[in-house]
Amino acid sequence: MQERAVKTKERILKSSLHLFARYGYHGTSVDRIAKESNANKQRIYQYFKNKKSLFETCLVKSFENIAIEELDLINELGCDCANMTEVILRHYMKLHEKHPDFWKLISWANLESEPFYKCLKNIKAENYTKLNAVYEKGQEEGIFRKDISFEVYMFILFAVTYFYRSNQKTLSSTLNSGLFTHEGADKIVSSCAMLLSTKGVA
Repeated sequence: MQERAVKTKERILKSSLHLFARYGYHGTSVDRIAKESNANKQRIYQYFKNKKSLFETCLVKSFENIAIEELDLINELGCDCANMTEVILRHYMKLHEKHPDFWKLISWANLESEPFYKCLKNIKAENYTKLNAVYEKGQEEGIFRKDISFEVYMFILFAVTYFYRSNQKTLSSTLNSGLFTHEGADKIVSSCAMLLSTKGVA
């Protein structure tokens, strides 16, 4: 693919991601993508079979980019079992703040009837394998509870960080706006770390 064609395709993907994140799959038309990316519809269909393929490509690319950023998390973590929960929580809190289109796209993908999630299988498998090794080491050393599997552990961390960002406005009014200050975030991180460790066992 020529350099100009590569740039055009990248521009289409960038515009598509932004529009899908803002308006969802059904709320975004190919005409709107063409206008936003300054590319004609024929060119879009040349690169992508249809709108579904384009949405899935945006979803996959987003997860691949997140997986790359997770390498920084893995390198920072090393074998530090004791601080694993704090490191992961802070990483994903910053990540969702840095990439708002990512969590918005996830929200739309889960709301759609189309099984878009199938295109994401195994994208982050290698990263999870590395994190799992650290978690199991922490279980062996008595840092983490043995009755909480790695999958449940990561699910809780993902849920906390995703919910923290995606529901910030409503929770500021209905729960406590102080949770969304730096001090509030620190409190959430430290509390989760305690609850997920052997220290949290009554």
